[in-house]
Amino acid sequence: MYPTSPKTAAISAEGSATARSIVSLLICIHLFCVAVVLASNFRRSVLQTQLVSIFAPYTKLLHLDPSRTPYYYTLGRNIDDDTWLVIDLYPSADLPVGQQKIAETTHLPSGGSNWLENRRRGFQLAKLLADSADPQNENDDVTSEIARAVGGWAIRKSGNGRAVVRCMRKYSQSYDLSLLNAGFPADRPTDAAYDTTVYEADVWIDEDKQVQVQKRASRAEVAPRQGAATPAREATANPSVNP
Repeated sequence: MYPTSPKTAAISAEGSATARSIVSLLICIHLFCVAVVLASNFRRSVLQTQLVSIFAPYTKLLHLDPSRTPYYYTLGRNIDDDTWLVIDLYPSADLPVGQQKIAETTHLPSGGSNWLENRRRGFQLAKLLADSADPQNENDDVTSEIARAVGGWAIRKSGNGRAVVRCMRKYSQSYDLSLLNAGFPADRPTDAAYDTTVYEADVWIDEDKQVQVQKRASRAEVAPRQGAATPAREATANPSVNP
């Protein structure tokens, strides 16, 4: 057996060190990819969404990525569903929104990390507003104060005169996909079809610089006009009227 020369031993040691460095780098990259997809499993931010899409060819190959489906524990209650606020801003406080064009639309919370205090506060406001607007826990004092505060903040920040504050809720997809109604895509639980408006109010600043709020009533909440005759009643009362 021939003795190993110092030069050969040095080359072998250098090669082993290089191999260990490459293996360590690959392990770090793998762990980073796994950490990103796991951390992005609930309310992923814009940056997390971009990273997940970059790592998708690798993570999906190993079945590590849940394909953008937000899996998390829920009891199936309305309060467990995701909620957020949408503020449509209009230039004039004196004209109704039907006679104006939307100047801009603001979302609360807006983009950014879910760990930021402002973003978490936005989620809490939306959840509180949705819970107070629920028919079982309806509290007009709470909903109007939140809408007034949010709408007034958006109006002052943007310099507009009127706002429409909407609280949106994304319903969770049922476990039994056969129970889904038509128009609800089974393969896209984040589709806009699952979004619904749970509260809506007009907010404006009056001539005294006071923020006013008026809840928008849904069609089911509006009582029919008293004494108004329907076409069927008119035809019955006046036989000469053709139905």
